[in-house]
Amino acid sequence: MVKGFIGSYTKKNGKGIYRFELNEETGVIENLETGYEINASTYLAQYDNTLAAITKNDTYSGLATFNIKKDGTLEKNGEALESFKGSGCYVSFSPDGEFVFEAVYGDGIARIYKFDAKNQKIERLIKEIYHDYEQGPNVERQEKPHVHYIDITPEQKYVVAVDLGADLLVTYHYGNKGLEVAHRTTLEPGDGPRHIEYHKNGEYAYVVNELSNTVVVMSYEDGRFTPIERHLTIPKEYFQPTKLAAVHLSHDQKFLYISNRGHDSIAIFKVLDNGRHLELVDIVPTQGEFPRDFNITPSDRYLVVAHQEGESTVTVFERDIENGTLTLKDSSQVAPEGVCVKFLNN
Repeated sequence: MVKGFIGSYTKKNGKGIYRFELNEETGVIENLETGYEINASTYLAQYDNTLAAITKNDTYSGLATFNIKKDGTLEKNGEALESFKGSGCYVSFSPDGEFVFEAVYGDGIARIYKFDAKNQKIERLIKEIYHDYEQGPNVERQEKPHVHYIDITPEQKYVVAVDLGADLLVTYHYGNKGLEVAHRTTLEPGDGPRHIEYHKNGEYAYVVNELSNTVVVMSYEDGRFTPIERHLTIPKEYFQPTKLAAVHLSHDQKFLYISNRGHDSIAIFKVLDNGRHLELVDIVPTQGEFPRDFNITPSDRYLVVAHQEGESTVTVFERDIENGTLTLKDSSQVAPEGVCVKFLNN
């Protein structure tokens, strides 16, 4: 059994954090239940046996931390809730567990916290930086900066904040003094960058753009990004409203997967030339509405998709290891308002 968590919105009937078990012999999710009821747990991150979750209430916003027990159940052990503006949309740990990073979409904020790994608690907010960059040309979505992602770079020297509103990648030095800008990379106007996935060789990054529905292959070196090529993640003839969501590489680094909300699909790309190029393999319906996030099992055998809208079905696809294609195996479970999929790292 592979254990995992699904974070959710709680605007309608979402409960917070769901836990599930996937039977890799059958490709079926056998157990999916509420793991912990908590408001707006829209993104999750794990360090050792700690799970961090975005959360908020009517007055405060911030992060909650949980102890992951041996059976996969959660025990809440701390909150870092302050009267901050806006709530987060992405959370990550530094590799040594010393820091936690949070991206705040609504107000365009990058945050760094000090983390006490021994006691599994956030000690304090070190610094928050408001992005004040010029916004992109999309009137509805780029009316101001929107930080959608902040995470570590391959060499672990920097974190990068992805600003959807300003079409920017902002590379920061990080540490006990907070965040300090090292480099800035500008994308094409109106791209609306959302997330980054890195090739394990550390030389290439795949930047996915929510608004232009594209993935840009970039060379990466010492905090700097240089574009190489770009690809659409939807069919050229599709003109209905849609926006790109999540991106993940297979663990063997041979295929890149990207979800599309609206077109309700996953684009499959073959990774070529040691990560430098991509080639479209297929675009597969996810069999649900608004696939906000998905993830690939540690074995590389299955891909699990959470759908935010409609019936919020959780679909399981079996991966062909050789050609990267997907075959539906299970759609029997539901995680209302599911928006984040994480597998438990043992």
